Amino acid sequence: MKQPHMNLSRALLPIASLLLITLGAGCAAPADEDVEQNEDALTTYDDLWSTLDGDDLDRWFSVRAALETGFDRICGDTICGGDYSNLATVRIACSSTSQARKLKDCAWVLGGSIEHVDTRTGKLTSEARVFTCKIPVKGTAKTMLAKLSAAGDDALHTPLPGTGKSFYDGLVDCFDGVVGSPLPPPSDKNFYAELGDWAWEQSSDIGAAWSETTRGLAAGFDEICGDSFCEGEYPDITALRFACSVNRNTKRVSRCTWTFAAAETSVGARGEITVSTATKRCVVEVGAQAGDLMSALSSDPLNATLPGRTTSIYDALIGCL
Repeated sequence: MKQPHMNLSRALLPIASLLLITLGAGCAAPADEDVEQNEDALTTYDDLWSTLDGDDLDRWFSVRAALETGFDRICGDTICGGDYSNLATVRIACSSTSQARKLKDCAWVLGGSIEHVDTRTGKLTSEARVFTCKIPVKGTAKTMLAKLSAAGDDALHTPLPGTGKSFYDGLVDCFDGVVGSPLPPPSDKNFYAELGDWAWEQSSDIGAAWSETTRGLAAGFDEICGDSFCEGEYPDITALRFACSVNRNTKRVSRCTWTFAAAETSVGARGEITVSTATKRCVVEVGAQAGDLMSALSSDPLNATLPGRTTSIYDALIGCL
């Protein structure tokens, strides 16, 4: 008796299924590696402030302010005891993953300058630099903010979650071995001096008054920068030192300079923070007696009319910054 005919496609189904299972098992890559690679490829990063909102964003602003204040408080006895004695914060920035807010990178950008007056000729020179200090971070932004917020005024020295290092530790490592360019050899002539030094030589009251004036200049610049100079290529510009050369005999100030540090940060595809920096040296022509200059700048120093002129220090910055 003839055997019934079997459908060939139905007969091959079990074999095909077995082949698919076998091939699938043989071609599969290690699961952990694939997941990690896919996560890396899909993860996006951004500046920390843009990933936060509500209370977390407020805490980040407060923490940055506490870090800056803490640095200003201890700088003179620590890092600012080196060649760059006027270090000032330009920007503090961190990056994190956009969704989970996992920290990736942090950078603290500072500027500093060295001014020198040739005591023989009165020539005023300056060397300004911008330093990018990386701070080791791990974990989530929420965990870091909770730790630093709880530390209050001591946020600068507080060990960070996951690394055990503080922001201060990162700065110390950054400035280890930093020195300025060698100054020219001293002259045997002592005709000129830097105005700040000269003011303290006259009396403590005159020196303190001039120090207050230069602090007022920096404060005035900070107040107007966001609506003027800081709207350009560099959104963060920090005033460094305003210095003048004064003739010891005639007490005449011919010229002053004001140095600035500027920075802009961006976050790369892998979460690293890239910093673009610049320094500016603005010249302010004066041509007046030291006492007249100090008197003119004693109130609203940024916008006050310079003695014997129709312009202000602010006007000198317009063509410079």
